[in-house]
Amino acid sequence: MASGLVLVLLAALVQAGSGHRILGLFGHPGLSHYKVFYPIVRGLVEAGHEVTVVSYFPGLGEPHTNLTEYEFKGQKVVTNAFSMEDFSGRTFMDNFKEFYSLAMWGHETCKAALSSPALDQVLAEHRRKPFDLLLTEFFSTDCLLGLSHVLRLPLVGMSSCALMPWHYDRVGLPDSPGYIPSEFSTFSERMSFLERFENWFVTRTTKLLYRVVEWNDNRLLAQKFGDGIPDVRDIARNTSLLLVNQHYTLSGARPLVPAVVEVGGVHIGPSKPLPDDLQRILDDAKEGVLVISFGSILRASTLPTAKREALLSALKRIPLKVIWKWEDENAKDMPKNVIVRKWLPQRDVLCHPNVRLFLSHGGLLGVSEAVHCAVPVVVMPIYGDQFLNAMALVNRGMGVIMHYDKIDPDYVHGCIQEGLRKEVHDSAIAVSAAFRHRTLSPLEQAVWSIENVLTHGSRRLEKSYGSEVSIAMYYSWDAIFVFGAMILVVLVSVRKGFKIVFGKKCDVRGQGRKVKRS
Repeated sequence: MASGLVLVLLAALVQAGSGHRILGLFGHPGLSHYKVFYPIVRGLVEAGHEVTVVSYFPGLGEPHTNLTEYEFKGQKVVTNAFSMEDFSGRTFMDNFKEFYSLAMWGHETCKAALSSPALDQVLAEHRRKPFDLLLTEFFSTDCLLGLSHVLRLPLVGMSSCALMPWHYDRVGLPDSPGYIPSEFSTFSERMSFLERFENWFVTRTTKLLYRVVEWNDNRLLAQKFGDGIPDVRDIARNTSLLLVNQHYTLSGARPLVPAVVEVGGVHIGPSKPLPDDLQRILDDAKEGVLVISFGSILRASTLPTAKREALLSALKRIPLKVIWKWEDENAKDMPKNVIVRKWLPQRDVLCHPNVRLFLSHGGLLGVSEAVHCAVPVVVMPIYGDQFLNAMALVNRGMGVIMHYDKIDPDYVHGCIQEGLRKEVHDSAIAVSAAFRHRTLSPLEQAVWSIENVLTHGSRRLEKSYGSEVSIAMYYSWDAIFVFGAMILVVLVSVRKGFKIVFGKKCDVRGQGRKVKRS
């Protein structure tokens, strides 16, 4: 026993001695985003690293001696919830409306972060005891990437969703719009010609428009740190690692460079006991359970009356028990088979063996939990990447899309019946098995990848040269131009040759005829 305790203490001392100082800056005020990043922060802390984090959500987990947390203040821009009354069907122009919203959100996020006293605190902390690496989110602004230049730190980016169109070039990652759907799109990999054209146009246009965001980031960084800050686009090209909350088993296989690592499902932890009342409800539901949740942002209680009544009418007709995350537990006129709760431990509820179907808005966290638990999904996407996630589920055979603008009792009932088909259930089991079958867990993969940057990142062996070349070189436009010019020269030469040869013959024959007539 004593020798075992000594070994444990020695291991702890070795781990503490090999730990690094890591700075995490998460300026986006969305809790669903931070729920993806926080488990990685905890994983680094528990691996013996000393982590300092600045976010809008300090105290999300238990305190730890290796974890120091600060809160972004100043111009706080937290969105608590969206009303569902304002949404309608998805249109082509919504791509650009959402881009504009993201750009404005990024602008406010950047101003709030740079003006926050917490940022000055970590700058002072770095002067006392330097950090070794910077973790930050890649989303709708690159403002905080400037800190990697100011502090001279390796940069690790993290994305809570599919990569935005402007993220690919910085790590030299192919982004062919012919089969890789944009984060803004409503398509799967299998696109028609018109869908491919729209995907290409939106991808390329938003990538160009994002340059305005970068110019704004440059201006705000110059105001904060002076004129010596390089263009954030150049800083972004120094990204050592990009962790993406996706996995090919759901989102589709695509080329990855070593600097991009998929960690889809990283937020999914070990199972926990359910509250007694929920455990009892689920255990007693031998007929099966339908779980409904629209996440932490969309409020089910704001559903327009007609859509609410259509959903309830459809739920009355199904033989399943329904557990619905609803903001008002005293909601009236609920069918007898519907039970409402203000909050659900969603991952543990979905993994209960009596759950047969999940009706969701298509947020990536909930979708990943459903895949993890092998539960088919009826998806009612509203905005953002929810359409992309919905089509990924449909493409994998374990999802049914339910269009918000088509909701009526028969349509909802039909979607639920489609989701309950045996073929859909079998696909969910198969995708789940592949999603969970990995050499390392998503969290272990994330921590290992970050530690790999800390240990070997100075040589930049994982960096793709594609991130350094111009767009003309990347797509070989210069080579195509030269090749085209060579073909043109050959064609012109051949034409001239034909003209010279056959022109002379014509002249000779013509002269001969003239002599004969004379």
